Amino acid sequence: MSSGFFSLEVLRGVLSMRSEFSNWDIRCITPQITFSELSEYIQHTHFDGIIARGLNPELARSITQLPIPSVFIRASEDDSAEYINGPTVDDQAIGRLAGEEFSLLNLGYWGFVHWDGVMWSEARRRSFHSYATARAVSNETLSLPEETRQSWKAVEQIAQWLKPIPKPCGILACNDQAGRDVINAAHLLGLSIPDEIAIIGVDNDRLLCESSSPSLSSIDLKGADIGRAAAISLAKQLGILKPEAHYALQPAQLIVRESSHEVNKAMLTYQKALDYLAARPLKNTSVSTLAQSCGVSRRGLERAFEKCTQTSPAALIRDIRIKAIIELLRDGSASIESVAHQAGFSEASGLSNFVKRMTGKTPGDFR
Repeated sequence: MSSGFFSLEVLRGVLSMRSEFSNWDIRCITPQITFSELSEYIQHTHFDGIIARGLNPELARSITQLPIPSVFIRASEDDSAEYINGPTVDDQAIGRLAGEEFSLLNLGYWGFVHWDGVMWSEARRRSFHSYATARAVSNETLSLPEETRQSWKAVEQIAQWLKPIPKPCGILACNDQAGRDVINAAHLLGLSIPDEIAIIGVDNDRLLCESSSPSLSSIDLKGADIGRAAAISLAKQLGILKPEAHYALQPAQLIVRESSHEVNKAMLTYQKALDYLAARPLKNTSVSTLAQSCGVSRRGLERAFEKCTQTSPAALIRDIRIKAIIELLRDGSASIESVAHQAGFSEASGLSNFVKRMTGKTPGDFR
């Protein structure tokens, strides 16, 4: 698996499921490994299954010939890659979410910053272009070649492209790194963000997004969910789970920050809280921990909730947790004891008491 942000989120999702499957021993291998090197490694190490992302097609096809269950998650492959059998990102949602936001902002001209030769960037470009074209919105694409997109030259090329574009405009970048480059290009041109140019990235790399100035709005692809779904897919191939076991992927979500429009500070804190809890819905997060994750005091978090919602931080934590527990119980692929363990209860009785207190029903009522 590659080391990009999305791949690391996928890995985080896989790791979150390992205790479900007899404490899987997980080993990470560089995607640059050759098939002969992998074969030699397998001779010395027992593998029950493989979850892969970011492999070259030749290596991926060779792995499919091995007598080892494998799940392949799409990375830079062409859409026609026949070996892709794992969960995938909804590319159409990316164009729709960005387009809906730019439409709400009444922006009459849209642009897309594309990484040339990268399949997932091309899929996002097509999605965004289709959404804009269907609504008769003028739009264009800047394609950045591989040799420039990792350097300051990318910022300079984006600035040159942005300069003649009618303002105000909306720019969707293929990922958060490209989004940061758009922000830097806007600064070079002296453009006001978000008044003259609204910018949205993709991936929701929180460290990168929140270290930009202004902070970068981004579309969260729920990479950890992809990892959890891939782990379940592999567990089904291994016979650990029943074939009908299913994991419902959360839809992609736009996380609004300061680069797309003026953001109410309370709303920004509230959205950070939602983002944090969505990534760990089963965890019994404390209000203090949630406040710390949002960069505010406990009272600051409570004030933000008072301005944005009628519920309290503690109630939201409980609501998100019980909904995640009920979803697992209804799925039926895991025992009540297993669900209790995932949700942080030492015994099934603790889960039963919590479910009964929150819903008036027993865990068995949801099976």
